[in-house]
Amino acid sequence: MASNDETLCLALETATATASVALLRGSVELGLRRGSDGQHHCETLLPMIDDLLVAEGLGLDDLDLFAVSIGPGAFTSLRIGLATLKGLAFGGDRPAVAVSTLEALALSAYRALPEPPVGYLVPALDARRGEVYAAAYRVGLGESVIPASLYSAAELAEALPQGGCLVGEGAAVVGPALAAEPGAPWRSESRAPEVPDAVAVGLLGLAHFAAGQGRPAGELVPRYVRRAEAEVTRTAERLEAT
Repeated sequence: MASNDETLCLALETATATASVALLRGSVELGLRRGSDGQHHCETLLPMIDDLLVAEGLGLDDLDLFAVSIGPGAFTSLRIGLATLKGLAFGGDRPAVAVSTLEALALSAYRALPEPPVGYLVPALDARRGEVYAAAYRVGLGESVIPASLYSAAELAEALPQGGCLVGEGAAVVGPALAAEPGAPWRSESRAPEVPDAVAVGLLGLAHFAAGQGRPAGELVPRYVRRAEAEVTRTAERLEAT
């Protein structure tokens, strides 16, 4: 296995409506490919991976590591990403790393903003029904201060009463309610990307791998957070066990 500075990592992000794949050598981005909104990930993911590898003159055998975002996000999209990664890794011994989609969104926003936000960075993805998948991180430390879960605006305000900077597509869902009161400590950052990208997934994957979190791809499972409707009916629980 190459040193972490030379580790060749293929990263996949499929948790949202816009899939992306990235190739990194250590912290250096070699290439990024994005799908288009409305395109099915099952139709675009493998062609994007093939195009990226061909452009760099590389094959699957050259890779050292896989990284994939595991949610929360759209159920079918997450399954497609994981199934694709497991297919690519099948028969080989290259490790894989699971990356939180919300952590990847937070890093994507942090890298994109011209100046770091102050206080708490709150990545949020639209979970429909007036709710968001969200977490909160202390800017500069990367420390998680509220766990990745399903929140309404009121639940976010209760979980993080000191407020924070909302980034991602979910900011449009809960931001107006959180910032409705004069002097509210919540703000939305429109300059941040609405969804995470695979470069952030790769950078986090490399960091997690260096911390000893690599494992066989077959062991990775999605993190849906919200249970499917059939599961809610069967268990009377709307959230996955943590």
